[in-house]
Amino acid sequence: MRLVLCDDNRIFCEALAVALEARGHQALAIATTADEGVAAVARHQPDACLLDFRFHEGGEGVGAARAIRDKSPGTAVLVVSDSGSRVASLAATQAGVAGFVGKDQELDRIATALDAIAARRPPSRPRPLPALTPREAEVLQRIAAGQGTKLMACEMNVTTETLRTYVKNVLAKLGAHSRLEAAALVSRPGPGELAHEHPLLAALTPREREVLAQLTRGAGLREVAMQLHMSLKTVNTHLHNLRGKLGVHSTLEAVALARSARHQALAGDGQAPGGPAAG
Repeated sequence: MRLVLCDDNRIFCEALAVALEARGHQALAIATTADEGVAAVARHQPDACLLDFRFHEGGEGVGAARAIRDKSPGTAVLVVSDSGSRVASLAATQAGVAGFVGKDQELDRIATALDAIAARRPPSRPRPLPALTPREAEVLQRIAAGQGTKLMACEMNVTTETLRTYVKNVLAKLGAHSRLEAAALVSRPGPGELAHEHPLLAALTPREREVLAQLTRGAGLREVAMQLHMSLKTVNTHLHNLRGKLGVHSTLEAVALARSARHQALAGDGQAPGGPAAG
């Protein structure tokens, strides 16, 4: 499941993220205040949010649970908090959370609770992109292809100011915070789907491919650092190196190249895996 972890003890969150990812889950973000947790859920729209009810600052857990329920109904809230308080358990029930697990309980209890939440969820369907004007749709496709502002403006025969307005409108409609996130929404690959065998990517190290795979799925640099358990400086170093190997000048170009390589590899594999080729 795709998760957001929210607890004012960041070390606890990071350890929990590692343990849950080892069981096949994906930690999208870590928040250390209730308000940050609500914002992270709104941004990532995860399957579930693991939420503590006690925070020293930045809002309180019960209010955060209610805000998530109201603003992000597709996200289940699993409270992971002090199990010694009946008041907290009652408050969790009243807030409409999906479950309550004590921090003093084994990791298996948390994993079991997540399995139960997953079993209750309907099959996921890709969310349709919002309605874009023809010009905005063209801008989005050019963003996905890795084009920069000047090239787009030139080929579309508009000023750079007009082009930036189009980009701003596209990002707002998609709810994306960057062009990279917008590009990921057009064609989001699954985990590990980077077509490693493609000659354009063959020169990348395994770590560089992991960084590029995360970016292709729309993760920001800080999220990449968290997912791959490396420093932001190391992520930037890998990014610098892979851009050089791919011969591109921007991260967006690298992502577009990776996506293009993947599509070419899938096309080469044929459209009917496991079946005989048409004669």
